[in-house]
Amino acid sequence: MACEPFDIANVPGPAALGVVATPEAMASVVSSARRPLLVVGSEILRDDFYLDVAIEIGRKGIPIAATGHSIKGFVQKGYTDNVHIINLHELTNCLRDPEWRGLDGGGSYDVVIFFGILYYYASQMLSCIRNFCVRPLMRAISIDRYFHPNAAMSFPNFRPKDEDKYKEMLKKFVENIRR
Repeated sequence: MACEPFDIANVPGPAALGVVATPEAMASVVSSARRPLLVVGSEILRDDFYLDVAIEIGRKGIPIAATGHSIKGFVQKGYTDNVHIINLHELTNCLRDPEWRGLDGGGSYDVVIFFGILYYYASQMLSCIRNFCVRPLMRAISIDRYFHPNAAMSFPNFRPKDEDKYKEMLKKFVENIRR
C-alpha cells in the first residue's frame, strides 16, 4: 500500500518505490538480513522512549550508526557497545561503495534502517541508497513517523496527536526482530 509523502513535493518519479508496511513485516526483513545497520539521527533525543528503542535494537546485535549529535544520548545512557559515530552524508557515500567493509570491518550492509533523522535530510539519503546502492543490492527502510517514498518500506505519516499509535508500532517492530 502506498501513502502520500509527508512532504507532498517529495515525489521520487513515476515508479514510487516505498510502501507502507506493518511493524511485523519490517521486523521480518531486518531479521532475515545478513548485515543490517540502524542509522539514527538527533530526533531520537526528543523523548527517552525513542533512544530506548534504538538501544533495544542495538542489543539485538544490530550495529548503530549515530549521526548528528545523537551519540550524546547513547553516552548518557551508558550504551556504547556497538554504536559508531559518523556523519550521515559520509555514511551514505560509504554505503554506495561496494568495496566498503562497514563500520566494524565485517562487510557491506544489506538492510539499512533509518530512525530519528530530519525528514528532508533522510529523504535525500534514502534517494541515494535507492538509486545507487544496487550492486550489491541494499534495502532501506524507515521507522520514522513520516512516510518516505524512497524507502523500500516505511511507516505511514503520524500526526503529533497520534504519537501513542506510532510508539506502539515501534514497540511491535522491536519485539518482532529475531536475531
